[in-house]
Amino acid sequence: MTFLENIPNDETLDFKIMPSQSIEENQIIHGFVTVIKNAGKPDEQILCKNKHNLLTNAGRDYFHAQCYTNTSAGGIGCNYIALSENSGGANATHTSVAGEISTNGLARAQASTRTHSSGTNTTTLQNTFTASGSFSAVQLSGLLNAGSSGTLGHEATFTSVALVSGDTLQVTWTLTLG
Repeated sequence: MTFLENIPNDETLDFKIMPSQSIEENQIIHGFVTVIKNAGKPDEQILCKNKHNLLTNAGRDYFHAQCYTNTSAGGIGCNYIALSENSGGANATHTSVAGEISTNGLARAQASTRTHSSGTNTTTLQNTFTASGSFSAVQLSGLLNAGSSGTLGHEATFTSVALVSGDTLQVTWTLTLG
């Protein structure tokens, strides 16, 4: 197994807010992404493990609407995983995944695993993509609320990886909300 990137998660949420202080939402809303090439195979490579991701402005607004202000039944969560070879990085102003891959096994897909246990503050979304073509630099992932178009809720970069037909890429998002 090859491990390429590790971002430690030794951050703590142990703090006090005094009446004259404010807190940024990104200090209490946390999400992490793990990306593995060829998971469970002899040539497995962990591209990033539990890397902190960025909650976009549009995503924050969407979660507020879904959690607090939406008065209509239904609505789908951000559980579609998109991938890209774009090197521009994650940005809170993004509304879509730049250069989103739509072919050769890496097209946007609804997470095959979507788990949340009632009474906890963690949701896990996971999907394994199987490349049916070649890619030179997959390095960006996003979570959206639709199979096409939709709201971009989260976005994260990871170590760039080349894939050939038959390689797999397992993407796991672990999310908490305050």
